[in-house]
Amino acid sequence: MKRRRMKKDKVTINDIAKEAGVSKATVSRVLNNPEKVAETTRKRVLEVIQRRNYRPNPLARALTVRKTGVIGVIVSDISNPFYAVMVRSIEEVCRAYAYYVFLCNTDGREEEEEFYISSLIERRVDGIILGSVDLESKSFKRLEEAEIPFIFVSRLPRDREKYDYVMIDNVLGGYIATRYLLSLGHTRIAYLGGRWNTSSNLDRFEGYKKALQEAGIEIQKEYVLCGEFSMEGGYREGLRIIESGNNRPTAVFCANDAMAIGLLEACRERKVRVPEELSVIGFDDIPLSALGCIQLTTVSQSIASLGALSGKMIIDKITNVEKRNAKQQVVLPPKLVVRRTCARVSGEGGGNP
Repeated sequence: MKRRRMKKDKVTINDIAKEAGVSKATVSRVLNNPEKVAETTRKRVLEVIQRRNYRPNPLARALTVRKTGVIGVIVSDISNPFYAVMVRSIEEVCRAYAYYVFLCNTDGREEEEEFYISSLIERRVDGIILGSVDLESKSFKRLEEAEIPFIFVSRLPRDREKYDYVMIDNVLGGYIATRYLLSLGHTRIAYLGGRWNTSSNLDRFEGYKKALQEAGIEIQKEYVLCGEFSMEGGYREGLRIIESGNNRPTAVFCANDAMAIGLLEACRERKVRVPEELSVIGFDDIPLSALGCIQLTTVSQSIASLGALSGKMIIDKITNVEKRNAKQQVVLPPKLVVRRTCARVSGEGGGNP
């Protein structure tokens, strides 16, 4: 005789209210207007919601409170480990407040960004986190017209002072990376960056220039390379660096870890020893960088913190009118993480070892 599987009863708002020791109205306020509930009560209800895996009916919720419980997150390339870590942290924060994340990937194309912004507006998302904009991007202006809360993370538009954002101090990060290479005796230091129309790339290059200028070193055009923020881009530009002849730099500051890892692969392939013949430093501190076979020296920008803070900021803007109208601009400090891809230059005057 076949045993019939018992269907698991669906958790209801009544179950949550009973277990948390509050009314159904309080549970509803926690989900829809958390700023109106005392913090201790809100935490208690959210703990029960998470433990019981309660999922409100999104259609009913949207019709009742004119909210969808969805936050759009737009990034340029989710295959980049930086974005994967950041989005995961955003998702964890949003889930704790009973919001869902709708992820959009633009592949660095403004037309894709415009398409996703239009789509998210049509779907009446409650807020949007933008991590893909270029300096001259105007696509996000539609969000202002639609009066949808939005913030920037990591990348900023040219008129950044007008908007809310969470970012790392990229200028300081570029300065720290270059100063570290200078402290090891390097004077022939290349900059391997991404596209010049992104704030993060320009700011890191600004830090690189500042450190060299303070050291009295003239910037050489052949030492400034522009590729893509990817391992493939780092590999391609890395081959150019390796094949640059007698004037090859002794050290390279890569504007992100993905490019640095691509450069390391080019060095391995062409039998260029790192760090004995070429020192390499990255930026981000993605998980791959700490692997035993890589051990990349890099500048950490606390990716998980960027995601968590941006998730909390957009929720504040959705649920708290006062915070929606007040500027929130968070700049995190970078930190040098020394591993095994940089070494003191040998020989005189910072020439090739």
